[in-house]
Amino acid sequence: MNRDCCLGCANLVAVRTAWLSLLLFAGCGGDLAPLPYVVESAASVDASAVELIVLRDEVGGIEAAVAPAKGGELSGLKIRHDGQWIETLQLARNYAPREGFAGKGPFLWPATGRNFPPDLEQRRRDGEVFDGGAYEHGGVRRAMPIHGFARDLPWTVQETSASAESARALLTLADNPETREMYPFGFQCSVEYVVSGGELALQYVVRASAQNPEPMFFSLGNHITFIAPLLEGSDPNEMVLESPASLELLKTDYGIPTGETRPASFADGMRLGEYPPLVPTSLSGYPEGADPHIEYRDPGGLTIRMSHRADRIPEQPVILFNLWGDVRSGFFSPEPWVGLQNSLVQRQGLVFVAPGEEFAWTVRIEYESTTE
Repeated sequence: MNRDCCLGCANLVAVRTAWLSLLLFAGCGGDLAPLPYVVESAASVDASAVELIVLRDEVGGIEAAVAPAKGGELSGLKIRHDGQWIETLQLARNYAPREGFAGKGPFLWPATGRNFPPDLEQRRRDGEVFDGGAYEHGGVRRAMPIHGFARDLPWTVQETSASAESARALLTLADNPETREMYPFGFQCSVEYVVSGGELALQYVVRASAQNPEPMFFSLGNHITFIAPLLEGSDPNEMVLESPASLELLKTDYGIPTGETRPASFADGMRLGEYPPLVPTSLSGYPEGADPHIEYRDPGGLTIRMSHRADRIPEQPVILFNLWGDVRSGFFSPEPWVGLQNSLVQRQGLVFVAPGEEFAWTVRIEYESTTE
């Protein structure tokens, strides 16, 4: 086990020890009450026993599970509703081998969606089935997996902590020879998961190496995927998504943005039983001065609100939420993005970070629970 992993484990043990001490002190008539925030270690629910970090707000009723070895992703998100802890993510804490999308909440970087070489159409006419991604930079064609490579690499645990204000876990990912083949920049990505006051914040920072010869470019997002319905016994067709977005960015049947837009309106709520299965809908045009957000509502009385804020937003075309899923199949994914499909090829929807500088992006998840 490397030093960073040991540091993470030591922090978890320290937090659990502090929690137990507070419980014992309170039980013996002491004045201190147990901390409302907890950090624990856990394992995935499948046979692989992937190590997880669990952050819990006992008072606010929200719990996040994080998988450092699996792209540092959000692996589970539980919410307390009507006295019961409800898991809200598709395939939460489950890393059993499977075909197709694996759910949960992976970080998408340095690309959102696929990147298609300029000669894609000719290659398709020649009979090639094009599943991989690629782009050119500096005269070199480089492979780029769908949604980038950050979600496929292990992240390092730098710190975990619990206090009277929050439970936190800080993870990092740095460039290596493998990433340099796909993406010729030095970088460090970090994400700090913070559970506090009944909400979860995912605080991402992307730092460009001072040795980079030019500004580093990327698009980014999170493919968070919720179960449908959220509550047992609810009709998934009656799930509703609300958003103040005013534009939909159009794409070809192969998923390449055309540069065209059309008006979009979900301000009054869209019944997800009417949403076309597995057809991505790329939203933009959010009101100026307000963080882009969506609300995902279960008719049984549970609503999840997700918003995000970046320290800069590229000029249009840029996608700020990418909708995808099928509630009839049990899941829906309102993905927060600052990006665009084919962004590395078209050089659109990209964030540029100068050598030695950084970019910050925060995703917030809150909930409202009501019962009859």
